[in-house]
Amino acid sequence: MKKICITGTKGKTTVSAVLAQVLAVLEPEVLKVDTAGVYLNGELKLSKSDSQRIWDVVPTVAPGRFLYLMNDGKDLDGKHHGEIPGVAVLEASLGCGTLSGLGYYGHDIGIFTNVFEDHLGSRADLQTRADIGQSKRFVFSRINQNGTAVFNADDDIVTSLLHECKDTVNLLPFGLNFQHFDLEKHLAAGGNALTLDDQQNVVLHKGKETQVLFDAKDVNWTFQAAYEPSLYNLLAITAALLAYCEMSLPEKVKKALLESKLDPSGGRLVLMKNTAGVTVLGDYAHEKQSLKTIAQLAHELTASPDNQVIGVLRLTWDRTESLIRETAHFIADDYDQFVIYDKIDGHWRQPSSRFRTGQREFTQEVGKISKLFSDALIEKRGEEVVTRILREDEAIAEAAKLAKPGDVVVHIVNDDIQRSLDFLTKSFQAELV
Repeated sequence: MKKICITGTKGKTTVSAVLAQVLAVLEPEVLKVDTAGVYLNGELKLSKSDSQRIWDVVPTVAPGRFLYLMNDGKDLDGKHHGEIPGVAVLEASLGCGTLSGLGYYGHDIGIFTNVFEDHLGSRADLQTRADIGQSKRFVFSRINQNGTAVFNADDDIVTSLLHECKDTVNLLPFGLNFQHFDLEKHLAAGGNALTLDDQQNVVLHKGKETQVLFDAKDVNWTFQAAYEPSLYNLLAITAALLAYCEMSLPEKVKKALLESKLDPSGGRLVLMKNTAGVTVLGDYAHEKQSLKTIAQLAHELTASPDNQVIGVLRLTWDRTESLIRETAHFIADDYDQFVIYDKIDGHWRQPSSRFRTGQREFTQEVGKISKLFSDALIEKRGEEVVTRILREDEAIAEAAKLAKPGDVVVHIVNDDIQRSLDFLTKSFQAELV
């Protein structure tokens, strides 16, 4: 069975979602496993909560558990006829680097998006970015013979792990500057690489030849090529499609890619507007760099320089106090106003008495994380721009009162993404764009 594995800190779910959409024009069956659940040909087969209830892990830990959903290679006569049809697009989280593993032996394409400072301190073996990289090196080491490594050549940790690839693995780097990879040497040896030119065209380098594939601005979720994380995701997706199609981009594949859209239920880059002129940007950002870049995009979307960006933010509960404070200080100047809510709010979610992540224990307490987060923001910005409201719905309602025409509200959605979107729709009377 053809398998594509995606890991990294940021972009995994977006890359998985768009790849599954596009590959549907080529394959009779597409299995997608991501943060939200397990999908076969776009139909939800098992939710995240189902996976946690049955196996006590999210779907992206040992995603190979779900390969049984694919056709077993038999025709109606019950006889096997060659390879199992279709492709599995598998998002792989940190847990795949533990004893849980991937749930299968090897994949044909391994995609490594990046390594940011997330989950630090959540396990005894995760103290630095390099530790996170080590926990994700399986994406390279488990690539099948003659498979392809698609990787971010602008990330130092990602490129430092290329030695994990077998000698027979093809390297397909993507990037904007290639500061951590010898691109010239790679191309001189006949290698391929993907980047953007000055006009924001996606360009394929094949040895000494250069081929313009398409304009990144034509993909709507790049926001006219203004949002850098989306550009990296687009390069990763395009590189994977090239590897899948033997370094060509068939017209129907390119068309499907250009027409791809992000599912609002996935909680990534959800854009809403209301009749009062307020823009709402929903996202699942969960670490300091993504919280900063989503704020930068929001400033680009304000009606004028005088308008404000209001952040309705939360952090997850399995973070160390030092990482929470560092995150707050890192983004303190990126939002004009903050409304901080808590995942463990005592209403929508009650604390459990004990929870263990790896070798480190985290206790769940009502309001604990929002208090640490808001206090750290106040240290940098003062009390006048920081409001703490435990419940998500009430925090969104407060942001709706604060927002004026032309402002942009960034809301970091909760685990129940549809509920978050319902709250936004109710408080802002906003519609999806």
